[in-house]
Formats: sequence, structure tokens, C-alpha cells
Amino acid sequence: MKTGSLRFFCLFLFVSLLAVPAFSDSNTVALETIILDSFDGTPYVVDGEEYRYTWKVAGSKFSTKTDNQTFPIISPVATAPQALLRQKPDIKSLGIQGAFDRQGYNWIDIYPTLADGDGEPVEIPLQGRTRVIDVWVWGANLNYSLEVYLRDNRGMIHQIQLGQLKYTGWRNLRVDVPAGIPMVSNILPRATVDSRFVKFRLWTNPEEKTYVSVKRDVSGKITEMVPFYVYIAQLKVLSDIYETVYDGDELAYPKNTEALWSATGAN
Repeated sequence: MKTGSLRFFCLFLFVSLLAVPAFSDSNTVALETIILDSFDGTPYVVDGEEYRYTWKVAGSKFSTKTDNQTFPIISPVATAPQALLRQKPDIKSLGIQGAFDRQGYNWIDIYPTLADGDGEPVEIPLQGRTRVIDVWVWGANLNYSLEVYLRDNRGMIHQIQLGQLKYTGWRNLRVDVPAGIPMVSNILPRATVDSRFVKFRLWTNPEEKTYVSVKRDVSGKITEMVPFYVYIAQLKVLSDIYETVYDGDELAYPKNTEALWSATGAN
């Protein structure tokens, strides 16, 4: 074969390979925005099951206590950013009041419990492969920061920095979930939920004040206090819910497997 003909043949072969359709779906995605909680009683539905949450708080060692109050305090409040109120006028947010006796790396955990449960912490099931965590947070221009905790499909907990709160008013905070965190098991049958949202953690900076203002008597006892405030609205995620279609894919889901084996009468 002449050199010119060989070059033409190689070029033809290369172009032909590029024209062949790719049947691999390893990069296929189906992204969906999922609201985990709007803090207004709207249920979160996973595989036909409804979840309603009541949120609670726990503070680190130097959380302030007065004769009338023990901080931190949390409550749903009738306020939200305008971007959300335009969509849903009755939406609410979580209001958090905090104060600490000393400056330092103090923290407040903000965690879900079941609305009809015993008040113990629970974890919110995440569907598919969570790519982004998205939440609205009202800041008071204090040098604080907010983290989220996620549990992966192996049971390991990961801390992800959501953002600094040194700004005024509402801001939409978003963070990409690191690609190295395994969200879904590759072993079948695959659980409906492999990963979970655990909690928020609010941190104070050692150089920042831990309340807005305080008055004390000569003995050092607090007589008046204005705590700091943080508000959290509409916790949602962006998830890849794509599942590969293949012969026998119905056997990858536990409910289908249980129904199949129940029908056989096997113990």
C-alpha cells in the first residue's frame, strides 16, 4: 500500500471511530433539585414515605445561661428572603439565638428530629448522589462560619464548609459536595438511601464577640443581654438521581427483592 493511501485509510478509520455512538452511560446524569425542609411543616417524601422534622440546637461548653434563658434557642419564625416569599408567602425559616460567656471556637449544632418522635437526633435521607448543598442564611455581619455534616454510604461523617457569615441580610450559600465522598453503593441490591444529612454546625471566631450587647451588675451577673441572631431558610440539595437501565435492574431495589422472596414463601 502506498504511503498516501495508508494515510488516507488511517484518517478514515479515525473519523469512523469518532462517528460510532457511545453506549457507555458512566457519565450520564439526571440532576434534580430536592427540598429537604422548608421549615413550614411541608413533608419531605422519600420512596413514598413522608418525613416531617422539628429542629433543635445544642451549644458548646460556654453557652450563656441567665435567670430567664438558656442559650442557644431555636424556633421556626415567619420570615424568609424575598426570593422565597415571592414563590411561597407562608414559608418560614429557623431562627437561632445564641450567646457565649467567652470568646473562642464556640459552636452551636442545629439538628433535625422527627416531628412525631421522641426528640432524639435523626438524619435526613439523601436521594441519589448529592452534588450541591444549598441553603439561605441571614447573617448579622459577625465573623462566624457555618458547616454541614454528611454521612456517606459507608457510615463515615464528613464536615463541609458552607461559608462565612460575615455579611448583612440574606444570602444564598451553596457548596459542591466533594467528588471523593461516596454517596451511593455499587453493591446490589442497592439501599433506597445510602447517605444522609446529619446537621449544621455554627462556629464563632475567637476574635469576634459572642453576643450583641450585655450588661452586668457589680458581681458580674448578667442583668440585660441581646444575643446574636442567625436565620436559616429552605434547605435543599442538587442530586443526580440517574440509574443505569439493564437487564435485571428491578432486582437492584430492596423492596422488589423482598416482595419477590416473600412470594416464594422462603424464610
